[in-house]
Amino acid sequence: MMRKLLAVLLLVVLSAVGLANGEVSWKVLRIEGDPKVGGKADIVVEATIKEGWHLYSVVDQTKPDGNGPFPTAFESETLKVGDPSEFKEAPLIREKDKGFNKDINFFRGKGTYWVPVTFTKGLDAAKLTVTYQVCNEGTCIPPQPAELDLKAAPVSATSSRSQADATPSPKGEVSNIEDAKKKGLFAFIQLAFTAGFIALLTPCVFPMIPITVSFFSKNKKEGESGIKGAVLYCLGIVGTFTVLGIAVSAIAGATGLSQLANNPWVNLVLAIIFIVLAFSLFGVFEIGLPSKFVNKFDSTGKSALVAPILMGLTFSLTSFTCTLPFVGAVLVGASQGDYFYPALGMVAFSTAFCLPFFFLALFPQLISKLPKSGAWMVTVKGYMGFIELIAAVKFLSSFDLFYELGLITRTTNIVIWVALLALAALYLYGIVKLSKEPVGKIGPLRAAFGFATVLLALWIGSALFGKPIGSLEGYLPPSPYPGRTGDTEGWKKEFVATYDEALAKAKENGKPIFIDFTGLYCTNCRVMERTVFPTKQVQAEFEKFNKVSLYTDRLRQPKYKDSDARNAALQQKLVKTATLPTYVVVKPDGETVVGSTPFMDSADEFAKWLADKAK
Repeated sequence: MMRKLLAVLLLVVLSAVGLANGEVSWKVLRIEGDPKVGGKADIVVEATIKEGWHLYSVVDQTKPDGNGPFPTAFESETLKVGDPSEFKEAPLIREKDKGFNKDINFFRGKGTYWVPVTFTKGLDAAKLTVTYQVCNEGTCIPPQPAELDLKAAPVSATSSRSQADATPSPKGEVSNIEDAKKKGLFAFIQLAFTAGFIALLTPCVFPMIPITVSFFSKNKKEGESGIKGAVLYCLGIVGTFTVLGIAVSAIAGATGLSQLANNPWVNLVLAIIFIVLAFSLFGVFEIGLPSKFVNKFDSTGKSALVAPILMGLTFSLTSFTCTLPFVGAVLVGASQGDYFYPALGMVAFSTAFCLPFFFLALFPQLISKLPKSGAWMVTVKGYMGFIELIAAVKFLSSFDLFYELGLITRTTNIVIWVALLALAALYLYGIVKLSKEPVGKIGPLRAAFGFATVLLALWIGSALFGKPIGSLEGYLPPSPYPGRTGDTEGWKKEFVATYDEALAKAKENGKPIFIDFTGLYCTNCRVMERTVFPTKQVQAEFEKFNKVSLYTDRLRQPKYKDSDARNAALQQKLVKTATLPTYVVVKPDGETVVGSTPFMDSADEFAKWLADKAK
């Protein structure tokens, strides 16, 4: 008995502390509708929440695990209050609550409720009570009541319900950016800088490592430190992300830069550049300006300036084939006329993104200073030439996909890669020789690289028999090839192609909708589709959803333009980002977002995310 009395006393004390601190102040803004007896109306109530605290939705979020906050409840003896499903609330936030260890709908700062009521007595006799719970990062105040004054509230016949956005904003890149903005410039820059480092882990970046080394190996000059070229290379990357990113987004929308990167003629030019660079590394010819311009450019230093900057531009365009979460979210702001934060964010992001490549650009210069580096540096250049040819296939594939020529299918691509790797291995073993290859003994390091190249070729060749090859899947064309008949991959058999179809199925079976916002040219999308979606744990979770794949990046292809534009607009409406891939779960009504996530290369984590959103 004593324990119970102490518990009750503790609740009373905590409630008193909560009321005294004033975590939430309530105000009735207006009554919209007919306040006469029998009349229906919305009572619009605003909650102002103390900084550091959050207030919960009217929806009970404890099911099915029994763990969750006390939902905000409106009650009255003189009014008939509608069911929580009839309420409107704005602007809801949805993110993980550390106290309850689950995603929760709540308000931070301010929240507005549209409370549906029927007047059983006149307005003068009407009373409304709200019972609510607030929590911060480590403490929850027990539920406490507050009386709302209806008599002083203005009455309006016009409803503002349509202004309420009942869709919670899922915690993701957009809300991370907004939270950072509220904390100040330093927090925003820190977020952008961190995002730049994280972006280095995406598949689009990997091929640029050997290409950077090979480019600066080819262009190094005796006696130069290499710092100037490395700085210019980074300036090319930062400038492209920032200036070109903001300008194109302002003109062509948030997906404008991705469209530029996916332009077939841009990809064809990039493929030609990489092929030319490869043959130059093979020693077939030297790349140089016409003789009448040589003296002029050498005297002004323009040749040394232009090449690294153009290489940085090339790198940035290739990276945009993986639309990164931070970039996709921040460019939405630029497309809507906000330039300061997008520009600042892109500078910070791309600076972090290019830092490792600054040191890679210095790498050839540092190696050239090692003893007896001349002979094996020629070998390194020759080997890098094969890597550049492999990279060129990706750009040729993008050109091929745009026009649906069918020349570079998944199988063809794999065969070309294996053939080039086999030639590279034979080159390292001295069986295939290039024009400027010095004759000498094959050392153990060179032989080891040759053996590793053979193993890589065998591993990639296993993809011909259906085995996934990890992040490299992102550089292969989709299977089956667009516009061709063929066996549909197992994970895609139950995916419909339009949102209307998904909505129709949701109305029939009541299951939530899983939306796969994807792209034909999206590298990370291919990685997810080949390495994550087919796994048993993910397939098991997919059974709980109506599934739809919506392409958004074929806006330049006439037969897909309208559908992809609608899909892109839907993505920005639901989650306010243009990032690909983005996965969104919505309720069967097709409007209420349960959660969203970008690229996630762990099948276990993705299956866990799906399981959580299916509840």
